[in-house]
Amino acid sequence: MRNLLIVCDAFPPSFAPRMGALSKYLQELGWCVYVLTEEQDVVGCSVEGCTQNVLRLKYYKRSGKLAWLGGFLLDYSFNRKNKLLVSLFRKHWRDVKFDAVLCSTYMAFPMQAAYDISKMCGAPLVYDFRDIVEQFVGFEFAKHKIFRHAGLNNFAHKIRRRKIIAQRNRLLAMADAVTTVSPWHKEMLEKILSSGDSKCKSVTVIYNGFDPQFFFPKDIKSDKFVIEYTGRVLDLRLQNPLLLFEALQKLKSQEVINASDFVVNWHTDTSSAKKIGELASSYNVSEFVKIENYVPQQSVPDLLNRSSVILVLTNKMEKGGPQGVLTTKFFEALSVRKPVLCVRSDEAYLAKLIDDTRSGISAINADAVAHFIKKYYAVWKSDGIVKIESNNKLVETFSRKHQAGQFDQLLKKIAVQDNSN
Repeated sequence: MRNLLIVCDAFPPSFAPRMGALSKYLQELGWCVYVLTEEQDVVGCSVEGCTQNVLRLKYYKRSGKLAWLGGFLLDYSFNRKNKLLVSLFRKHWRDVKFDAVLCSTYMAFPMQAAYDISKMCGAPLVYDFRDIVEQFVGFEFAKHKIFRHAGLNNFAHKIRRRKIIAQRNRLLAMADAVTTVSPWHKEMLEKILSSGDSKCKSVTVIYNGFDPQFFFPKDIKSDKFVIEYTGRVLDLRLQNPLLLFEALQKLKSQEVINASDFVVNWHTDTSSAKKIGELASSYNVSEFVKIENYVPQQSVPDLLNRSSVILVLTNKMEKGGPQGVLTTKFFEALSVRKPVLCVRSDEAYLAKLIDDTRSGISAINADAVAHFIKKYYAVWKSDGIVKIESNNKLVETFSRKHQAGQFDQLLKKIAVQDNSN
């Protein structure tokens, strides 16, 4: 049996479905998986089947803004979290022989720790990028405000962003292999790799996906036509729902929809709820909008199966807009074979995937959105349920079990290459 060390910024029950599912399905393929991570907030992401060989660094031991700021500054100035992760590894797993080290990140942490450990173990290193900071329209990568003053906060995050990119690019050159989640990310990372003396020159795309153990279609009839959204709305430049509200306004004025049997459900956080509530009010469609709290991740599959249409939010991929974002929410929607309503179309990679999978519409105007809703509203009125015939063969390639097979092949390849050197 081969040993794999995953070094990542989060792991279930925190929101980390990519690494959680990977640990589960790689075990089925003959890997013994160990995970070194930072302790994060629990969001109900299932740990069922995940490896139990997990070490968690509790970095922020006290709550409160001052405690967080002190910890942040220590890490920013002295790379403290990475060093503590390495120390944790030394204490518990120093004598384990690892065949590969896989680091999954969305900024730069814990790339340094993974590199140091790979050198210590003499094991090949793979960096997996779920996101990169260049994809965002602003500073959505930052979970916390550093200053209350918006100008000071943005200035601090600009400096932080530059440091993240510099750290990432320096360590990227050390990788034996690199994976990421979209063709745009591949292009960006390959440009960086080609500009320096890097060990690895090409990047492998392994998309985000859905866990087939939890996400699969069920026939559940509903007493309402439900357009379902689960997730946050970080920034309207990143996720633009305006075409949906324009379409609702239009359908209301035409008396096509009725609040007694039609609802747009938003399961989201407080900040996003405020944005959505204000938009619903401004378009005079509040009676069709229901805003509820986040649900645990394990409750999402049933929510999607009970829906009639699944809403995916993005925006046009252009300067000042999101870049190459293929949200996990889209792949989870694919899994239950419900029509996907994507607004506003990115007119790029996500739109192409929606077309190729025959899973719905990536809309560029309100008329198209209104027509799409009207069509499936009629189907629901007739059948009490909405289902679609998507390109199932292609959809199954986005199963996290299938994607574990892709990682398995890559990891075995670099392990063999490393042993031959």
